[in-house]
Amino acid sequence: MSATPQRIVLADEGKSSYRIIIPVDAIQSEHYAAEELQKYFERISSVKLPIATDDQPMTSHEIMLGDNKHLHSLGLQVDLSRLGSEGFLIKTFNNHLVIVGGRPRGTLYGVYALLEEKLGVRWFTPEVEHVPTMMHVEIPFLDETQKPALEYREVFWTEMLRDADFAARHRLNGHHYHLTEKHGGRAVVFYPFVHSLDQLIPREICKQHPEFWPMIDGKRISGYVQRCLSNPELVKIAVERVRKWVEEHPDATIIDVSQNDTGNWCQCPECKVFDETEESPAASLIRFVNTIAKSIEQDYPNIRVETLAYQYSRKPPKTLRPHRNVIIRLCSIECCFSHPLESCLSEENKSFRRDIEAWQPVSPLLYVWDYTTNFAHYIQPFPNLEVLQANVMFFVKHGVKGLFEQGNYSPGGNGEMAPLRAYLLAKLLWNPDTDVQKHLDDFLEGYYGRAANAVRAYIGLLHRKVREKNIHVHIYDPPTSPFLDDEFLEEAERLFDEAERLAESDDIRFRVQVARLPVWYVKLATNRVKGEERLELLHRFLEVARRAGVTHISEGMKLDDWAKQISKE
Repeated sequence: MSATPQRIVLADEGKSSYRIIIPVDAIQSEHYAAEELQKYFERISSVKLPIATDDQPMTSHEIMLGDNKHLHSLGLQVDLSRLGSEGFLIKTFNNHLVIVGGRPRGTLYGVYALLEEKLGVRWFTPEVEHVPTMMHVEIPFLDETQKPALEYREVFWTEMLRDADFAARHRLNGHHYHLTEKHGGRAVVFYPFVHSLDQLIPREICKQHPEFWPMIDGKRISGYVQRCLSNPELVKIAVERVRKWVEEHPDATIIDVSQNDTGNWCQCPECKVFDETEESPAASLIRFVNTIAKSIEQDYPNIRVETLAYQYSRKPPKTLRPHRNVIIRLCSIECCFSHPLESCLSEENKSFRRDIEAWQPVSPLLYVWDYTTNFAHYIQPFPNLEVLQANVMFFVKHGVKGLFEQGNYSPGGNGEMAPLRAYLLAKLLWNPDTDVQKHLDDFLEGYYGRAANAVRAYIGLLHRKVREKNIHVHIYDPPTSPFLDDEFLEEAERLFDEAERLAESDDIRFRVQVARLPVWYVKLATNRVKGEERLELLHRFLEVARRAGVTHISEGMKLDDWAKQISKE
C-alpha cells in the first residue's frame, strides 16, 4: 500500500471524523497520552475526539497511538527497538495520523510533540499555558522521528519540580520529579542522591573504628570529612551496606557512592601513594567505587553505581578506569558561566575542558552536574541565558548521556528569570540543536504579553554588559560584580518602568515586577539607596517577593532572615 503526501484535516467548523485508537493492552502512559490529546484537542477545536481500542474495526480516519493492530493493518513497519524507551515516530498515512513510540514514555512524548510543535500549544509554567483555538485544524504531511540526545534529563528548578504533569510535558525524566506510571515513570531512580559517604559509613561506625576517618597532616580527622577508602574493613562494610540498600530500595536503578560535599580526603600512606601514582585524588575513590560495583554486578546486573568527579576528584586517574557499571558524574562548579565552556579563556574553564576531554574516552557512562544560577544570591542577575545552548551542546559533544541542571530549587522558587530559564533548559535537554531564540521569543510573548519587548531589551542589556567587558561570572559572585554598575541599574529600571506600563493585565504586570526583583535586590544589597527611599524599596521588594512565594534569597538563607538582616543595615 502506498501513501500520497498530503495535508490532513483533523477538524473543521467544530466537527471531526477522527477518533483516537490505542492498543487494547495499552500501558498507563499510552492511556494518558490519549487523554492528554483528547483534552487539548478539544480546547483547540471544540471537538472531543472519542478514544477506542484496536480490537474494534478500523475506520478511515484515525489517530493511532502506540504499537497497535490498526497500525499493522496499514502495512507500516516501525522498528521500535531503534526508538528506545523515549523515541517516537509521527507520520501521516493517507487519512491517518500515527504516533508510535518506545515504551514506557515514547508515545506520550510524541503526543506532546504534536501538540506543541504542530498545533501551537505552549506550557510556560504549570499555571500559564497557551492553547490556540482553531475552527480548522489541519496538519501537513509528516514523517519524522525524534530521539533524545540524553538518556537522563533533569532541570532542577522549582518551576519544573513542583508539577509532575508539567515536567512530563517538557519530556523531562529525572529522579526528583514525581512522575508516576501515567507519565511513564522516571528514567533513573537514585539511592541515595549524592554526597553519600556519611550514609555509607556513618560517623557512629567511625567512632568505633577511628582508622576509618581520613588522615590529614598525619592525624585522623573526624566530623564532616571523607573516609579512609583504602581500609579493607571499611570496604567490606561498604559492600555489605550497598547490598542492603539495593534490597531495601527495589525501585532504585542507580546506587550513589560519592564523596561528601567537602575536601578533607584521606592522605594516609596507602591512599596518598596510590593517588600520587595515579596523579589524582580521584584514584582512591574510583578504586573504592569499582570494588563495590564489581561486587554487586553479577547479582544486580541492572543496577549501576554512580560517583562524583567533583572539586578535588574532578581530574581522572592516570591509568585506573571506572568499571563498566560505574557512572561518573562530572561537576562544573568552578566554571565561568557567562561565556561558553568550550571557548571561554578563563583558567577555570580551560581546566574543566581538560578534565571532560580526559573522562570522555575512559568513562563507561558520563553524566554532568551543571550549575545555572547564583547560589549565594538567587535573585541576583545571572547572565547565562546566551550560553545555555552552547554548554549543553558541548556536553553532548563530549559523550555526556545525562544532564542535571541545578538552579534555584528552594520551595518557593522564583529566582532570577526562573520560569524562562527552566523552560529553555527543558527544550535544550531534549534537543540541544533546537531553535533557542524561537523558544525565548515564544516564552517572552506568551508570558509577558505586550511587555515582552521591554523584558527582551533588559535581557539583552544584561548580557551585553558581560560580553562587552569580558566579565567572567561564577555561581557565588557578589552583588558588587562589575557588570552590575549604576549605568546598568539605571537603564534596567527604565526598561522595567516601560514593561509595567505596557502590561495589559494585573497578572502580567505582576510577572514583570517579579522579573524586576533582581534589579531591586542589587540596589538594596549594595546600599545604592539610603534612608526613606531604601525603606520604601525594601517594602516593595518584600511585598512582591512574598506574593510570588519566594522562600529563599540564597541556597543557605531564607527570605525572612535576609529581610531582618538587611533591615538593620
